[in-house]
Amino acid sequence: MLGAIRKLTENIEDTIEPKYKEVAVKNISMLHNNDDGFITIAAKKGKEYIQYHYKVDDLTYNIGKAISLNANIYMTPNSFFIPKRKIENIRKLNALYIDIDYYNIENLKTYDHEKVLVILENDYFGHDVPEPSFAVFTGQGLAVYWLIEPVPIKVLPLWNAIQKHFLGKLKNMGADSKSIDSARIMRLAGSINHKTGERALLYMYDENLIYTLKDIQENYLPKLTPYVKNPAYKGRGRKAKIVNFYTLYSLHYARLNDILKLLEIRDGYCRNNDGILIETGQREFMCFLYRYWNCCYSNDIKQALENTLEFNQGFKKPLDSKEVEKITIQAEKAYEEWILDSPSGVYKRGGYNYKNETLIEKLNITEDEMKLMTTIIGSSEKLRRKNNKRKIDRRNEDGLTKREQQKRETIRLIQELKNQGLSQSKVSKELGKGIRTIKRYWNV
Repeated sequence: MLGAIRKLTENIEDTIEPKYKEVAVKNISMLHNNDDGFITIAAKKGKEYIQYHYKVDDLTYNIGKAISLNANIYMTPNSFFIPKRKIENIRKLNALYIDIDYYNIENLKTYDHEKVLVILENDYFGHDVPEPSFAVFTGQGLAVYWLIEPVPIKVLPLWNAIQKHFLGKLKNMGADSKSIDSARIMRLAGSINHKTGERALLYMYDENLIYTLKDIQENYLPKLTPYVKNPAYKGRGRKAKIVNFYTLYSLHYARLNDILKLLEIRDGYCRNNDGILIETGQREFMCFLYRYWNCCYSNDIKQALENTLEFNQGFKKPLDSKEVEKITIQAEKAYEEWILDSPSGVYKRGGYNYKNETLIEKLNITEDEMKLMTTIIGSSEKLRRKNNKRKIDRRNEDGLTKREQQKRETIRLIQELKNQGLSQSKVSKELGKGIRTIKRYWNV
């Protein structure tokens, strides 16, 4: 029955009450207005789970059919380049969101959702976190949304850092750590929660309240200094280096993409110490790195494992799934060291933090491969990029260097004075230029 979620554009009966469909459509339109990416819709009932992907117009028009399935219905607030719900495929980030599982908090579990909303409104919204755009009662907990001006995947590290910050601020209210996932599915307003039998309700605050990530960063996040002192650290020897979470999120995200890029450009092969592409050799280490960086970035251990198993299938000769899970389990343990230090709002630099040189050596990355990567690069590639940037920075809007600009200006002045009837010697004297320079540009 749930398979119908894949056939919403076909002639399927829509039996849902109009008021529930209207709420669902509103939920979709606020998040995906003018969104050109793929949106994931998912249905779950018991142990059965099916997801599919639609463009916004098809999903909006047929959403009543999905709710009619009498199942738990979920949707991704963010969209994807291709019909595949993975972080690296994100097309647009449309909102910030946090699931509030207040029923897990001892002093809140007897409250109804409206009373919890009042507490959030009085003590948190506009103080620790911005005023929300809307909220959804999920049938058991709450999901709070802050609409943002849509941004591309390259801004994902900042988005993730803000999510983590909000999570910390709302922790006492039952904020769910899995909310960090930018590819997360969230319960759709108007659908039924099969665990409680209640409908998901939509609570509007201000749908026109659309933030920019930069504004939230400036007004709510701690100052992003590269290194800060950790007053709680009293270990012996050299003090642990503390790096701000935005920097670490950026690094983990970039390296996650680099390992994917390496798999892609090698077409599923590995490279041995002689520089020859072979079917085996580095699969275990690459899977370990992928799982570790995925854990650190998504904060979702289960999803990271699923993604790693899928990553493994990209090799010409994939490892056995059980073997992948076993040899990369240490990645989860390392991830657990990557903990939030709430007082300072930064992360301790725990876990595995490989130097570029180490990764290049272990993975036998070539100079040509580095040119296609973001962060796993050697000193020569860094220098090449620095020189290229310097060349670009030296040029003006017309693509001219400072020297070329001066030359153009000299020619212009010479021609201007020439047209006024001045001789070469007078132009030379007027401009303070040698006669040879004047003659060189006299008939240009």
